[in-house]
Amino acid sequence: MQSLSEKDGNLVNHWYILCLEKEVPTGKPIRRWLYDKPYAVFRDQQQKIHVVPDRCLHRGAQLSLGSIEKDNIKCPYHGWCYDGQGNLVEVPSEGPGYSEKRKWCLPKVFSVCQDSCVWIWAGSEAPNSALPPWRFPELKNPRTQSYFMITDFENEVGHLVQNFMDVPHTVFVHSGWFRNRSLLRVPVQISVKERRVKVTYNQPKDSIGFTEKVLNPRGEVMVHTDEFIFPNITRVDYQFGNKFFIINSQCTPISRYQSRVFTWIAYQVGPLSRILKPFMRFYTRKVITQDVKIMKNQGDNLKIWGESGWKSTAADELHLAIERLRSGENLDGAYEKEREFWI
Repeated sequence: MQSLSEKDGNLVNHWYILCLEKEVPTGKPIRRWLYDKPYAVFRDQQQKIHVVPDRCLHRGAQLSLGSIEKDNIKCPYHGWCYDGQGNLVEVPSEGPGYSEKRKWCLPKVFSVCQDSCVWIWAGSEAPNSALPPWRFPELKNPRTQSYFMITDFENEVGHLVQNFMDVPHTVFVHSGWFRNRSLLRVPVQISVKERRVKVTYNQPKDSIGFTEKVLNPRGEVMVHTDEFIFPNITRVDYQFGNKFFIINSQCTPISRYQSRVFTWIAYQVGPLSRILKPFMRFYTRKVITQDVKIMKNQGDNLKIWGESGWKSTAADELHLAIERLRSGENLDGAYEKEREFWI
């Protein structure tokens, strides 16, 4: 079986979230994975976060199981020390003044902290942008309540982003929690441009289950849009007048059929927004746990049967558009289509 990086090809050459800043403790490194490679993440004395490959140059031990000394990460096997750029700065067995003898360095990792996340460039070459282009919506809005959820999935990014934008599955996977089957015809407009797939649902009387009584107590017309942002981000928006509920997921590829999703939840539903946060955390965790189960169901079967020979209907147009973009097809093209399905 191909490794995930071999399978994904050019998709490797993008920024991905490795972890949240709050996951990185003071005085202790942690290990995180991206595209089958482990990385050691640590803070220096000024609390700046650094990322290096989790492999000592000496005998290959895990640096993430070592310690932090001043601004350096120290290997637990023979005490070799590296600074935040991966430069070898101390070899205890060679005595003082080691750094003047050799200029050994770990492979360079391009990393940056942005929007409370630690991002790294997964490709082997230098990144094509100094910062990740994606910014989480409503992050700086003081009236907005927001939080991150971290969720591990036993499936690959391509299937996850399709699942997060898939309305027909909600009446089966999330029945009673999100939507119930109501045999309603849903016209949709699908717009593909600038490496994005945006779906607008033309159903003014749409409902999102019992939570609508909390999010939209006045029964205002709901505007629902889903968007895929190449190569691995989805954004789901529900707008009720001047109130909103946004689910924004950044999917990090770990290995074949292993992904970690960093979901940004942002909402503003009026004076009760802050009080509702414990309920919103419970509710969104419940819904995403249901997605975890169905994605494992699919992922386990894909390992056996593969991904060829699938049948698609008009309701799958957004899935096909995402697959085309992620496969490198029609990256610069733009088009619009109208479709419909029933829920």
